[in-house]
Amino acid sequence: MKVIDDGVIKYDRSNFSLSGPILDQEFEKLEYWRKKLYKMNLIGEYPEAQVGFGNMSMVSDYSNYFKSTHPQFIITGTQTGKHADLTGAHYTRVLDYNVDQLKIKMMGPIEASSEALTHAAIYESNNSIKAVFHIHSNPIWTKMIDECADSTCASIPYGTVEMAHATQKCIKGKNSGVFCMKGHEDGIVIYAPTLEEAGRLTTELYNKYIAFV
Repeated sequence: MKVIDDGVIKYDRSNFSLSGPILDQEFEKLEYWRKKLYKMNLIGEYPEAQVGFGNMSMVSDYSNYFKSTHPQFIITGTQTGKHADLTGAHYTRVLDYNVDQLKIKMMGPIEASSEALTHAAIYESNNSIKAVFHIHSNPIWTKMIDECADSTCASIPYGTVEMAHATQKCIKGKNSGVFCMKGHEDGIVIYAPTLEEAGRLTTELYNKYIAFV
């Protein structure tokens, strides 16, 4: 059986403020694309292990809740991959973070995805990037490695400071693109200045390696 390392939160969970559901207008544009990715099976759950995979985020201004010098964003909550449709109970706000200390300040009805720090590292490294999709697909992941696509090192696991820094090096000088995580089986990241461009890049990956094969 595939060894699944998803879903385990490695960041400091002590700065989570429980609140009511996220307002629809905060996540509806992100949810539009999530539904599409779920239908493509790029977000979902590994049935045998019952572990969810895939997470998405977009930059949002939450300075009314907390003033931060870092980009703030909304992200899918931990272990929400199995749901076809998400509601305000499945998203959370990331208000601040410290990548090197594995700390996240968040507020919402659920804790942030286990890979929230990877999203944070991407936003921190380039202010032009406003959307990050993390998908899972073994065919895409395998082909990207075979074709020597942009990637992080096989020795670096997800959710770590090392992965955050490796991610920043991987996207250096780029406002949009894709890369695979060699140390996180099936894991691929798409980043772009808009949700629409992130969605287009994801769809291109799917069409190239899955739909038309």
